[in-house]
Amino acid sequence: MSKQRYDSDNDISDKLRKLMINSEKQAKQAVTKAAKVYESNIASNTPVHSKQTHSTHAIEVLKISNFQRDSLNPTKEVGFDKGRKRTDSGWYIHFPDIGTTVNGTVGQPPQHFMRRSQEMSKAPIYAIYKEAVRKMMDVD
Repeated sequence: MSKQRYDSDNDISDKLRKLMINSEKQAKQAVTKAAKVYESNIASNTPVHSKQTHSTHAIEVLKISNFQRDSLNPTKEVGFDKGRKRTDSGWYIHFPDIGTTVNGTVGQPPQHFMRRSQEMSKAPIYAIYKEAVRKMMDVD
C-alpha cells in the first residue's frame, strides 16, 4: 500500500489544520493522563501517620489543578492543597519531605517521598507523551 500524495495547497492546508486540532486535543489528553499517574504515585508514597493531628491527612488534600490559563502549553499542577487555615493539612507536607532541624539537632529525618514519586513517574509519563506525539503525527 503506497502513501497518498498531496499536491494541492488545499490538501496541504487541510492536513495542517487537522494536525493543529489533533495536536491540541492529544496534548491535553496526555497532560491529564500524566497528572493522574503522578498523583497516584504521590498518593502511594506520601507518609500517613496513624495519629490524627489535623482535621485531615495530607493524602486527603492531594489534588490536580485545572489547565493553567496563562501557559502557552497545556499545563496542570499536582500537589497538596495548602488550605485557607493553619489547621488544614497541606501546608506542613514539606516537613516530612525535606526533614527538620531544630537548634542543630535533627527533629525529623527527610523522607524524600516527592522526589521518589517524580522518579517513579518519569518512565510512564514519557511513554504517555511518546504515544501522544505518535497519535498527533498520524493525521491520515
